[in-house]
Amino acid sequence: MQHTSASMQSTSEQSASLQGALPSHEKHLTALTRRSLLKAGGVLGLFALAGGATSCSFLGAHVEKPQHTETVGYTYHQGHCGGMCPLKCTVRDGRLVLVEPNTCCHDRYETICLKGISEIQHIYGAGRVQTPLKRVGKRGENKFVSVSWEEALDDIVAKLQAIRSQYGNKAVYVRTCDETGPIFLKDMLQAQGSGNTGIDVGNGNGLDPAIGLGGGYATATAEARDWVNSRLVLTVGSNFCESTLPQVRLFFEAKEAGARMITVDPHFSTTAGKSDEWIPIEPGTDAALFLGMIVHILDKGLTDQQFMKLHTSFPYLVDTSTGKLLRHHEPDPNAKKPEKGDTNPFYVCDANTSAPCAYTQCANPDLNATITFQNKTYTTVFNLLKQTLKSFSVAEAARITHIPEKKICELAALYAQGPSSLALGWGGNDKMANADIAGHAAAVLTALTGNVGKPGAGVGVYVGGSFGTGYSAKFGSWSLPSYMKASKNEMAAYDFRTKPNSVRAAIVFGDDAAQHFGNMNVTKAWYEKLDLVVQLDPYFTEACKWSDYVLPLTTRFENDCAFSNIKTGYNNIVMQNKIIDPLFEAKTDLWVQQEIARRLGCADVLPKTGEDYVRQLLKGSKDPSINTLTPEKINEAFGVWPIKGNEKIKHCFEDGKFSTPSGRMDVYYEDMLAFNQQLPLWEAPLEAYEDNPLRERFPLQFANTRTRFRIHNQFNDAQWLQSIYVPTIAVNPADLEKRGIKNGDVVRVKNDRGLIKVHVQANEAIRPGCARLYEGATADFTIEGNMQELTNDAYVPRGEKLMVGPVIPFSDTLVEVEKA
Repeated sequence: MQHTSASMQSTSEQSASLQGALPSHEKHLTALTRRSLLKAGGVLGLFALAGGATSCSFLGAHVEKPQHTETVGYTYHQGHCGGMCPLKCTVRDGRLVLVEPNTCCHDRYETICLKGISEIQHIYGAGRVQTPLKRVGKRGENKFVSVSWEEALDDIVAKLQAIRSQYGNKAVYVRTCDETGPIFLKDMLQAQGSGNTGIDVGNGNGLDPAIGLGGGYATATAEARDWVNSRLVLTVGSNFCESTLPQVRLFFEAKEAGARMITVDPHFSTTAGKSDEWIPIEPGTDAALFLGMIVHILDKGLTDQQFMKLHTSFPYLVDTSTGKLLRHHEPDPNAKKPEKGDTNPFYVCDANTSAPCAYTQCANPDLNATITFQNKTYTTVFNLLKQTLKSFSVAEAARITHIPEKKICELAALYAQGPSSLALGWGGNDKMANADIAGHAAAVLTALTGNVGKPGAGVGVYVGGSFGTGYSAKFGSWSLPSYMKASKNEMAAYDFRTKPNSVRAAIVFGDDAAQHFGNMNVTKAWYEKLDLVVQLDPYFTEACKWSDYVLPLTTRFENDCAFSNIKTGYNNIVMQNKIIDPLFEAKTDLWVQQEIARRLGCADVLPKTGEDYVRQLLKGSKDPSINTLTPEKINEAFGVWPIKGNEKIKHCFEDGKFSTPSGRMDVYYEDMLAFNQQLPLWEAPLEAYEDNPLRERFPLQFANTRTRFRIHNQFNDAQWLQSIYVPTIAVNPADLEKRGIKNGDVVRVKNDRGLIKVHVQANEAIRPGCARLYEGATADFTIEGNMQELTNDAYVPRGEKLMVGPVIPFSDTLVEVEKA
């Protein structure tokens, strides 16, 4: 018992230390240590959850067992990680005391991670915003006073009305996130939204136009459940075993089934450690690897000719003088949508007649044709690919990537043999300025080998079951009056900070500023210019410091009615039930919007309760398997309902028809002609390339990757997780030795954009020439500074022409590390 007591004392002291480091307005908030949790009955609940007996024996002592009121409820967890994990929650005397996996889940994802378990402390922790807060100092000075909801909302709505009256509806910007419930505010205020945000779209910008799936986010064409059918699962730029914890068992099942698991990553990640082989690569060079594999496949004739002829754009004819595809007629440049291939078909050369004809009318197109037609010379996309890559060799790919030439050839042959799954990620090369080229090259690699649309073959990001991988439920919606429609966005979210625009007020749900924008000093400068900034969040996050009002929202576990939202999670419908009453003065996001609507005189347009909203989402669906559901039926199944058909592994494009204008894999990007990227051509990153002269001052590539301890910048303030991990920069021991730095030292990490201070960890898993800090390291949890003050926010000229705008290249960043 003495050891336990000492342990608790240590934890209490740690908590006090952390409390002292909190922003000034937070120091009065309740911080729960393990000791206070024990006093509250939470730990006792782990030993005795059934409440029948009146006493128990513990270590020989007779202890009277108090009577408790205990309930069990079901909800789902975070959406930002794509998990949507169904949870079973035990509540004792009104307090959440235990979070477990929902074992009644109608699929295989009966799991939970440390983040979910930590919620029994986190939702009561010192990071919670307990009351509405009003700024009393300068923006960023972090001085607030508590005010009532009435005072806060009266003032906010009055300011919004004055801004809208003087500058118009476009002067208001409303930003939401995946953790919110129903958000009507943007439409109610006819405000601008966020437009393209530049995050997680690097690979998708290059991959998705070719297949017509993913919407710019490179959503995989099959589920990870399909990996058991793969000969090869090639993971590139993804730490699957950390970033999609509910699915990790699928990785090992595939391995046990005989799939060869190969991970390509600059660093020795958790996924690399569990794979059959790890291939280290120079950061930002994934495109060069894929291009090298393509060259080998072409040289050795390892292509799937039949798939290329009938299911891709490789046989399409291209004008050699203009680079334009030959079609039935010239496309209308003023058309709002591209014409479907069957109304304006592309032309191919019939191998039997050597004559051009519509691809829809040709069963045997010639992949290698060059012809003269109407006094112009045309050649196939396939021929152009071979010409484009004439100047690129496997040896060149080896030089750029630092992967041996022999290994690239071996990998290419294995991938071409198939069936192969190419698993991309959102946290690695995706955050490089040249990521669209990698995505495009991945599309070409897939199209050449036919590794898509069949068991064991797929491409894209397999992380997360709520992002489109797998089966989704098509819910109805809550309709607002026709005049309530958001204003058209003037520009992408990241450009509001630097380009002239109408925005004078920002209302933000979640910490958008510290997550979606690189170079945070630019973001701070923008916030300081605005007339009104309102932040809504359960927790006091980084962006709160630059806000005029901070409004406390409920967490996933708190509710003011029986249920309030439904979503899709891993092939199931999951429902947010009430677990406990709202804590402190927190309110649901629907309640806040109702109060704003009441002050605007339009409260009748919103759902009266979250229950009304859920019923409408179900009833309004056009899917009979959903519109016949009720919340009561879902709760009879413990808050989880299987989506129809989910017993079968989902493969997109099994019929060989893709969701593109032509119905084929369209790997030739005519709209990229001005940038010479109509077919993927190697281009180095913007900043973190090997021979950048800037490396003389800032020699280390700054990787900000994802981790099992965080969901983006969430859970920084979870004290139980802090006992496992605090922001620490990991650097290879050889790089530290050069700088006279020892493991555990406090270091400055700097570049021309900013500087932060953190402890350093000597870690041989980190590639020499790199430094890794897990994303979301905000200023309250580092020794000094926010990691986003370092990150790159520049983008390539072609960025604005890409599918969803440019990626913000957070990891395309160089820094130096020096002893503080």
